[in-house]
Amino acid sequence: MDDIVILDSSDDEEVRKKKPKFSESTSGSSSSSSKTAWTELFNKKKASVNNASKSLSKEKEKVSMKAKIGMKKKQDPSPTKEKLSDSQETITTSDFTENPEAVGTGEPLIRASEIIARRDKVLIDVFKHHKFKSQLQMKATNTILKRQTDVYVSLPTGAGKSLCYQLPAIVHGGVTIVISPLIALMKDQICSLRKKGIPCEYFNSSLTPDQKSEITKELTKEKTTIRMLYITAEGAATDSMKRLIAGLHKRKVLRYVVVDEAHCVSQWGHDFRPDYLTLGKLREVCPGIPWIALTATANKKTEEDIIFQLKMRNFLSFKASTYRDNLFYDVIMRDHLNVAPENHLASFIVQCLTPTKKPLHHNAIKEEKGRRTENKKTLVGSAIVYCRSRNECEQMCSMLCKAGIKSMAYHAGLGKKERNDVQEKWMANEVAVVAATVAFGMGIDKADVRLVVHWSASQNLAAYYQEAGRAGRDGQRSYCRIYYSRQDKNALSFLVSGEIGKLKKKASKKGPEAEKAEMQIKSIQTGLTKMLEYCEGLECRHVTIAKFFDDTDSRPCGSNCDYCRDPNLTRRNLETFKNYEANPNPSNSRYNRKSRDGRCDDDDLYGGGRSGRDYDDDCLQRECSSAKDVIDRMEEAEGRRMRGIIASELAKRKRSRRSSPVSHRFENSTPATDIHVLNPEQKLVPKVTLQTRETFARALKAALESNWMGVPLNGMTPLNGAESLEWIVFSTTKSEMTYRNKISQKVMEIKKMTKECKTFEMENTSVEQSGFVKASSLI
Repeated sequence: MDDIVILDSSDDEEVRKKKPKFSESTSGSSSSSSKTAWTELFNKKKASVNNASKSLSKEKEKVSMKAKIGMKKKQDPSPTKEKLSDSQETITTSDFTENPEAVGTGEPLIRASEIIARRDKVLIDVFKHHKFKSQLQMKATNTILKRQTDVYVSLPTGAGKSLCYQLPAIVHGGVTIVISPLIALMKDQICSLRKKGIPCEYFNSSLTPDQKSEITKELTKEKTTIRMLYITAEGAATDSMKRLIAGLHKRKVLRYVVVDEAHCVSQWGHDFRPDYLTLGKLREVCPGIPWIALTATANKKTEEDIIFQLKMRNFLSFKASTYRDNLFYDVIMRDHLNVAPENHLASFIVQCLTPTKKPLHHNAIKEEKGRRTENKKTLVGSAIVYCRSRNECEQMCSMLCKAGIKSMAYHAGLGKKERNDVQEKWMANEVAVVAATVAFGMGIDKADVRLVVHWSASQNLAAYYQEAGRAGRDGQRSYCRIYYSRQDKNALSFLVSGEIGKLKKKASKKGPEAEKAEMQIKSIQTGLTKMLEYCEGLECRHVTIAKFFDDTDSRPCGSNCDYCRDPNLTRRNLETFKNYEANPNPSNSRYNRKSRDGRCDDDDLYGGGRSGRDYDDDCLQRECSSAKDVIDRMEEAEGRRMRGIIASELAKRKRSRRSSPVSHRFENSTPATDIHVLNPEQKLVPKVTLQTRETFARALKAALESNWMGVPLNGMTPLNGAESLEWIVFSTTKSEMTYRNKISQKVMEIKKMTKECKTFEMENTSVEQSGFVKASSLI
């Protein structure tokens, strides 16, 4: 039955104009002729309208399909004249060669005309995406779908590299081999794919022989159900795996070979793995199969090495800009904060994860005096704090929990079940922050990571870019911050020098291994140099990253980094850091001292001079050579500083005997404004001046701030606690030496408890000497 078409008024008018006119005196034959003319005109008009209707219906179907895959529907009254923008361009059947029939997959022959429809269906129904993330991602995916050439894809972290090969692998059926550098990364991707209903397996050393045998049997079945097989580069080099891949190729089951994290194949890459060098030989086992190389961190040298090592010929390259306008990069000079660095970080995390309509500035934290406990807000999103060691992770976790921020530690020292539990809780937003080593986050697709903090800088810029790039995958404003210090810089230098020392031994020998070692040495040195330039540079942070990756788009971001937002402040902070580096006295830190009248008065607390600095360097060398944690070195150095207190004060005591006016001047000095000792007029202990009491009170305050994270404990602030502790010691001792020893012991006790992640309780402050009362009695 023909469709019924309702004509509008304009159509009726057109019919009336074309109506034939007859005289009233026409004969019967004329009447018959008139009827025939009317019928012909009506049928012609009806056919025209029906054709137009069918054409319009087809255009609507096309627009509807484009809308399903995320392409903008153009509101044009004449769909037939609609033009596609660059982002709307799609593929046609002529782009494909028909897929060979897969004997062992149970898949029917996939016609070229079916591939486009299957692509859209898989994108929407399987991956639950209604559009591609970018035009480049779409073009790369379409090119891989064609199976006509090798493909190199370099997209930033979170830009959707995995979809570029996973979607074609499902569309074409068969088996796709994916080579991945980490077992943890494989497991994360396998878990994600299985949740989508995609059958896949991994084959590595973590499996038992029975499990490996079961997977092998499944792959050799006439109709295998496995669509993707994840293996390591080491596993790909084994004879058994080569035979398995050759069998898949012979049966025309193999669809693609994918090299994930392809920068691992390059000796210029930041994560070089020797096993990746053998991957090029795998081509001999499966000739004619398209290879896909994926990476997020490759500059020009690394890219050339990837192409050479994987023997990619006539390949197509898809490379995106490194610039992500939703990421804000900044560097905080940790040595020069006016609050405890842990407090500074905790406050920043709260700000980042607290919904606000106001933009967050990198220097928004100026008044940090223990306010967070009373301020229990619901945190939205999540954060990662990268630490250098396991001990640092645990300590950071404890500090953040004290600040009221739900956090957990993640490192290799935890059991498999514990690590999985941490990851699951973080993914489910049950825990806001994970304090982790750099292995955490690989392969994890979490969209709402609002903040990635490096408590110490990475060893190279490429690694930092990859780790920081885990923030803001959903395109929302997110923050990437480094807390940088002189100690951190020295630790990096020693760690890198240790790696270079090992490589130099290889380089001293002749042969290809020596050349490879030389390349690695240059790569490591370049990576560290660029990382330090990033932290200490006076240019847009995005530009520094773009230059490192040879990105042609290296324009300043304008307002997406600390330098572009406030270049003068960044310059001043760097100058302060440089001055501190040239004269590395710990008292230069604004956190470690408060100048009373423009003079540095911390000689009482931090002594040692040049010999002290030499001691620091010796400690650092011992730390690196014995793989001790940086936090242990800090405690060791702190012990030296506290011993320096006694030596410094003894020297002052001798000077005061020789020069009484100086002693008199100190005794009558004006009280400081940043610290207020109790009963400053009292002179109960001979030769303990007001300035000395204030200096030791500051040391107690700093120790309590770190231990309590600046949060009042039982209604007592770190300042009140320091004043009370100092007065207890001062009022119950008789000699200057006893006073100094007891204050030093108390500071070391608090710092030790901080290291052990224990809270110092004021009621537990009794001392051995009779007459020393508990601090709780003074509250």
